[in-house]
Amino acid sequence: MGKPKRKKNKSGGGYTPPPTDPAAEIAALRELRTSLSAERAGPEWGAIQKAMVKAGIDSSQVARAVAGRDLELIDRLIDHLENPELPVEPSQPEVEPGPEIPEEVLRDAMRAFRKRVKLTKLDHESKLARSPLSSGKSADFEAILPPNQFPPEVWRSLADRGALESTGGGFYRVPVTRREF
Repeated sequence: MGKPKRKKNKSGGGYTPPPTDPAAEIAALRELRTSLSAERAGPEWGAIQKAMVKAGIDSSQVARAVAGRDLELIDRLIDHLENPELPVEPSQPEVEPGPEIPEEVLRDAMRAFRKRVKLTKLDHESKLARSPLSSGKSADFEAILPPNQFPPEVWRSLADRGALESTGGGFYRVPVTRREF
């Protein structure tokens, strides 16, 4: 005796969420916003993140605002939801100028960075880490983490001067410049 046949589900028979009222969503977001504090992490941040994504706000901007505990950005995102003509400009954290870094430290840091790039390139082109049947291939990495023997302020200073180019996430690369003849 065989198993009884299963009935096939008809298409379109799933759950359809009820239509939401944009004004009610904005009021709920403003209510959640009043309970937030930049100094305190808690379930309120998760609740506002879920509500903002559900309301249709760009999830990358919501994630940036929640991860950075940026109350101003959250206010701008809610205002943008209410009035789409308002621009949403991510707030730039104010970078305080650090202590003056001596030229010899910057020179040594650039020397260490170039050496790290050279060694990383050699490592990527090496045959040792690959199959013996394959040949080495050219290195195709864009940026590297700088040597940790120098503090991040040194690398930021070199990027500000144009000696390095920051690619984000703590990665830097030597800028590619074309010479005009």
